[in-house]
Amino acid sequence: MMVDSKPTETSEKSESKKAQKKEAKKAEKAAKKAEHKAQTQNETLAPEEGDVSVGKYGKLQLQFAVQKKFTYVKDLDKSVSGQVVWVRARLHTVRARGKQCFIVLRQREYTVQVLVNVSETVSKSMVKFASNISKESIIDVEAKVAQVPSNIAACTQQDVELLASQIWIVSQSSPQLPLQIEDASRPEKAEDDGDSLNIRVNQDTRLDNRILDLRTPTNQAIYRLEAGVCRLFRDSLTKKGFVEIHTPKIISAASEGGANVFTVSYFKGKSRFRQQVCESARERVFFQIADVPGEITAMLFVLDRYFQDLLTWPKVPNSTNRWR
Repeated sequence: MMVDSKPTETSEKSESKKAQKKEAKKAEKAAKKAEHKAQTQNETLAPEEGDVSVGKYGKLQLQFAVQKKFTYVKDLDKSVSGQVVWVRARLHTVRARGKQCFIVLRQREYTVQVLVNVSETVSKSMVKFASNISKESIIDVEAKVAQVPSNIAACTQQDVELLASQIWIVSQSSPQLPLQIEDASRPEKAEDDGDSLNIRVNQDTRLDNRILDLRTPTNQAIYRLEAGVCRLFRDSLTKKGFVEIHTPKIISAASEGGANVFTVSYFKGKSRFRQQVCESARERVFFQIADVPGEITAMLFVLDRYFQDLLTWPKVPNSTNRWR
């Protein structure tokens, strides 16, 4: 019995041709996409012909022994008006408008406005470059301090602004951040103003991205208050003759009480946080900033007066996947 194999071969050839066409179309689309992306990057980063700002903006290369004196944002006021300064800070917000670009720099809880304006020394390419810098990037700005006719309400340094002449990216952040600092800075309870944004950051998002959450003005203020309380606490007791001591916090075995404590990996071995932090001494007055609460009964027999500022750690983890 004879079987005609020509129809089968024809169908296989047609299917292979279709597959080849599909692959060719995919490759063509990918090439066009890559070309468009490269063209966009070149338009953003490449200088224009006759760019007067060449060498005054871009990504900062690794340099050694560079003599630069940076000015703190908190020190920018009318007393330094007219001076040319270097400022290194994080880019808080950026807003482009025509031939101008407004940048807000943040350094700790202090902010200042930077104006990048097209002029004889600033090109359009530089303005475009500045407007495309991602938020939370660390940048160096050379600028002239200028007084403003009306106060800038959105910044802590309200009576001055910076007229940028150079902008360099020191460390560029990701374009897509898990949370925005301005969103995390809003109060948990929304205000009654109907025009205000209602974007809030959940607690889980804050804890998962703690490195960003700690940059908000509220958290910065909390740490400043804590530092101030501890400083006053130390100063008060030091004036009364107390001596601050630092005892070892980890030991190779469990403490005398035998209670369960943290175990940590220490040089390929297991160590434990020490519960009893006292040691014999001849001094009469001590105080300690300790890492863990301890059994301080034995210290009573050595010292007449003492106190400790204890930072507590839980002995067992709680029900969540985080430690308190």
